[in-house]
Formats: sequence, structure tokens, C-alpha cells
Amino acid sequence: MTILALSGWGQPHDALSSIAPDALHFDYGRYETEDDALAAIAHAGRHAKTVIGWSLGGQLAVRLIAQGMLKPQKLVLIAAPFQFVENAKKPLGMKRDLHEKFRGNFISNPERTLNKAWELIAKDDCHEDTVRERMQAHDKETVLSREWLGWLDALERFSCDGLDMAAVPPTLILHGEKDVVISPEQSRHFAQRLPKAELRMLPDCGHAPHWHNPQQVSQWLREHAHV
Repeated sequence: MTILALSGWGQPHDALSSIAPDALHFDYGRYETEDDALAAIAHAGRHAKTVIGWSLGGQLAVRLIAQGMLKPQKLVLIAAPFQFVENAKKPLGMKRDLHEKFRGNFISNPERTLNKAWELIAKDDCHEDTVRERMQAHDKETVLSREWLGWLDALERFSCDGLDMAAVPPTLILHGEKDVVISPEQSRHFAQRLPKAELRMLPDCGHAPHWHNPQQVSQWLREHAHV
């Protein structure tokens, strides 16, 4: 197995198949605990030469590599949060009260909250209709059956700020300039902290570069991973 792909929060596990159809698309959302999921990802990806992570999946990839649980030769981060919720140490990410409101809405009405989250993924993208169609083509009931509440709590408390990034391999970072889910500033933080990183910003693109322009992203992936 050459490529391990980790999708985003509230997304189908194979959401990155448009750019990496032959990858192992790992379904970490089906695990009840964070520790079980991380251990399972590490086991499944132990032979991966390239890891691709979108949004939460990107943050998980960095965490696992920094802890020595994954050892790829190349990494691709797509709109990944360096820190999803702001804290007193680093005012980067979503306001804490907004995160709490989103969490409460997800508990009370997960389907409606997921629909709104999916709308934000497509928002302000010049290919908004295409991105929305890509999302709506997936089985929402299967997505909703996953353990997303636990991952919301994990996102609230976790930051890449305390990680030793020395083991992170050469990294391609992709981010849409119009992203309203994860600020482009998050990827700029990664670019500053990672040992060897190339940051590519996509104009008029929202939170899903792999659906915004899959042909271009696939080409960049092949060039970066040499596959």
C-alpha cells in the first residue's frame, strides 16, 4: 500500500477518492474512542509511503507522525487545522463559544447540523455547485452513524502547537483562499512550523480543494509523491 488517505470531520471516509482512487481510505470515524482510532490508523498505515489528510484527517496525520506512529516519506495536508479551537496560549481557530454552540446543535439535531456544515464546505467556492453535488452524492446516513461527537471534543482540546515536528516528512500543503471552515492562516502556521513544506493557496476555492479542482490537485499529488 502506497497511500493512506484520511478524510475530514463529518465526511465519508472515501471523500478523497477523487484525487487518490487507489489509496487506502481509512474509516476512523467508526471507532468509539480516539485512542482506538489512532492505533488503528497507525496499524493500517504502517507501510504507507504517502499520507493525505483533509481537515481533521490532516491534523490526525501530523499528530501520528510526530508521535512516531506513522512514518511516511511524504505528507499532503488539505485545509488542515493547526488548532481548531482557540485557547489562551494561541488565539488561532474557532471561538470557544461557537464551538460549544455547534456541539450543542449537533447533539440536538445532527442531520440539520451536518447539512449546515456541508453547506459551509462549498460556500464561496467558484465551483460551489460541483462541490455540493460531490457531497450530496454520498450516503448521509452512513456518515451520521459515525462517532463524530467524540471527534468534536478531541478537536476542542488538541493543538499541533505542542508537537515536535522534526519527524514530519516533506509536506505539500493545499488550502482554498475562500475557506470559511478552516482559516487559511492555519495552513500558514503549518508551513512555518514544518521542517520542509510547500504551501499552495487556491484562489476562489473553499474548504474542499480536491473537489474544487481534482485534476490540478491530483497532478500536484503525483508530483509531490512521485506516484
